[in-house]
Amino acid sequence: MESLKSNTFLPVTFVFHPEWWYKNYGLCFARDFFYNPETRIEADLEMRKILQERFGKYNIEPDHKLEPRPCIGAVHLAAGYIISEMFGCEIKFSKDSSPQVITRNITDEEADKIEPINLLENETFRELKQLVEQLKERFGYVVGDINWQGVLNVALDLRGENIFIDMIQNQTRARRIFGAITQTIKEFVTYIKSETGTSSISVNRTIMFVNPGLNLHSNCSVMMVSPEMYQDLLLEYDLELARTCQPYGIHHCGGNMHIFAEGYARVRGTSFFDVGWGSDISLCRKILPTAFLNLRYDPVKMRLAQPEEISNDIKRMIQQSIYPEKTGICCINMGWDVPDNNIRAIVHTVEEYRKQLSKY
Repeated sequence: MESLKSNTFLPVTFVFHPEWWYKNYGLCFARDFFYNPETRIEADLEMRKILQERFGKYNIEPDHKLEPRPCIGAVHLAAGYIISEMFGCEIKFSKDSSPQVITRNITDEEADKIEPINLLENETFRELKQLVEQLKERFGYVVGDINWQGVLNVALDLRGENIFIDMIQNQTRARRIFGAITQTIKEFVTYIKSETGTSSISVNRTIMFVNPGLNLHSNCSVMMVSPEMYQDLLLEYDLELARTCQPYGIHHCGGNMHIFAEGYARVRGTSFFDVGWGSDISLCRKILPTAFLNLRYDPVKMRLAQPEEISNDIKRMIQQSIYPEKTGICCINMGWDVPDNNIRAIVHTVEEYRKQLSKY
């Protein structure tokens, strides 16, 4: 396991649900938001201005250059869809939500013949590449990145619940699906990173303060299988991605990361973990002593709890992580009515923690 410290002591990041942007500021997340170059430039600048005006006093992510930039992806949203779209899933775009992937439910025959996507022949990829080239023609470069999802996440989008049956009854088929997705992800990440230098800020913004070059694999759906099945069948794809996509991190937003930590510890070269709310942080730290643990707070509780309770939760989480220099705090997908006072409670708690530790 790789050791990693943050460039910013105890970084704090927040991401709001599209509903927050739509209901509070009228931003719309139709397809143009993701693929139209002019809309991309305008929306990215507007989002940065809003965050600076509303939260700039908290000094969370100071933006000193509020000017148009060629940002290819929605780095202020949690929006994973593009790998599934490349594999033929229908994507439903809406004004106040992230893109919704419609499950394809491919047949046994389709699953047995599935191949990695040929990016240059894929309509979705060509449209993205066109966006990149248009922005480069205007600015000379591009920044940002696009959430590249995860192996099991995409498999579920393609195969539906049958992927779990495959994992038990037909592992040859399951491995063919996982292998095709893994190869596609590797090629996609290589392309994005060659253009922008980053691949995963859109997965979790904390990596900006740790190592912007981190490649963060989304294991959201892994919580739906047993730790034994992860190690027997899915671990090899994390190992393959980690070999190719260094530096490497794993995003586990489920509340049970501690039961997968032993398996994750086998993924050599992994230096960063997103730890889902409800996970046993102390056990994760025991098993992953050198890794950077990015601790996720519950966005529902963030909306409903009182600031004092939130502050106490954050203190407890930091203490359980043991090494604050290898710890971050985030809250992702907060709803439209989350109180600013609750955001302030997290920022203030972390600031006080920083001051206390600086005395020693």
